[in-house]
Amino acid sequence: MLGFFYIYTIGMDSAITIISKINQIIINPIIILLFGVALVYFIYGVLEYLVKSKSDPSAIQAGAKHMGWGLFGMFVMVSVFGFLKLIINTLPIDQDTIKNVNKVLPLE
Repeated sequence: MLGFFYIYTIGMDSAITIISKINQIIINPIIILLFGVALVYFIYGVLEYLVKSKSDPSAIQAGAKHMGWGLFGMFVMVSVFGFLKLIINTLPIDQDTIKNVNKVLPLE
């Protein structure tokens, strides 16, 4: 019976390590990239709002729309990172894995 629990803990450790590596190598860079895209889109909306607003009244609406979607995108990326952080902190994970997660946004 004790052998089963030993195999179970070895399997859990390897699964958690795989999830940690996927998070570190794939998910975190994608979150950073998409946050950067949303930030650039937001800045584009601000510039469109400020520069074209005097000559074209419809540019005010377009700029405001771009700013709104940029803010929404940034909110989604921060929410995804927070959700991943919640999952990582909920699971029984060693400190090295938690340090790898915190390389993106050191919140502690």
